[in-house]
Amino acid sequence: MHTPSQRHFRGKIKRFHKSILFMLIAYASIVIMGVFVKVSSSNIPPSQILFFRFFIGLLFILPFVFNSSQFNFKMHNFKYSLLRNAAGLLSMLLMFYSLKYLPVSTAILLTNTSTLFVPLFMLLIFKSRASWSTILCTVLGFAGICIIFYTPQAEISSLYLSIGVLSAAFAALAYIGIKQLSKDHSSLEIIFYFYASSSIAIPLFTAYGWVWPSWTDTLSLLMVGIFGLAFQIFITKAFKLSDISEITPFIFTGVILSALSDWLVWSNAPSGRFWVGAAVIVLSVSLLAKLKTPEQTATLPR
Repeated sequence: MHTPSQRHFRGKIKRFHKSILFMLIAYASIVIMGVFVKVSSSNIPPSQILFFRFFIGLLFILPFVFNSSQFNFKMHNFKYSLLRNAAGLLSMLLMFYSLKYLPVSTAILLTNTSTLFVPLFMLLIFKSRASWSTILCTVLGFAGICIIFYTPQAEISSLYLSIGVLSAAFAALAYIGIKQLSKDHSSLEIIFYFYASSSIAIPLFTAYGWVWPSWTDTLSLLMVGIFGLAFQIFITKAFKLSDISEITPFIFTGVILSALSDWLVWSNAPSGRFWVGAAVIVLSVSLLAKLKTPEQTATLPR
């Protein structure tokens, strides 16, 4: 017979194992989504692929919205809602654009550097000064990005690498918006506003470049929407079950899986310097999570 402390410990270990499983599923999903984004981008503009990512996700979310008795369609704090939605949309558009020109492993790794930009934006927006430990970890992370920039990879321009980093910067702004909105809104409400507004905004600005997808492209776009939503669901489940500092190191599995996809699908294996840069970035992000500063608690899935 187990004592209460033993049962608590066993329960904590079980939740931790489940959170790891959810992290693995989440990053497998984002890698598969990235592969389909890259495949689709040969025929379909990135903005149109992004539209299907949001619209398909919105269709899956709507039943939960209408079945929730606590869902509130009224939007509070319009300023931060605009920040979250606009920055999040720009971030994902830049990410999809980078996926067209970068290896999946590089694009996904750069997207995961968004945490490095949060302390800077917290200082600019809220005048919140970071600790020296946070600053040192952030500098370490940017050193990892520099290693990626100077990694010799065929036909990769610094322009496209910069687009990937810019995507992460906008993601950091979106995370700050999420943190502020979470004071008045549930996760379902925040996601719904984001998906609905993006599904409306994208066609308004990109309808002139619309390309009718073939049946093969339609299947790829469907996969983008499904696996993009799967990432959203499972990363949220993982963060609910375990502390972010415990599971953040597992983002490295996303780098490994995406590198594997580059090798299997495009016969493109990352260089040794890429792996060094990736290790430095993941170490930096993991250390930032362990510091548990208020700004890092904003790291939520998009």
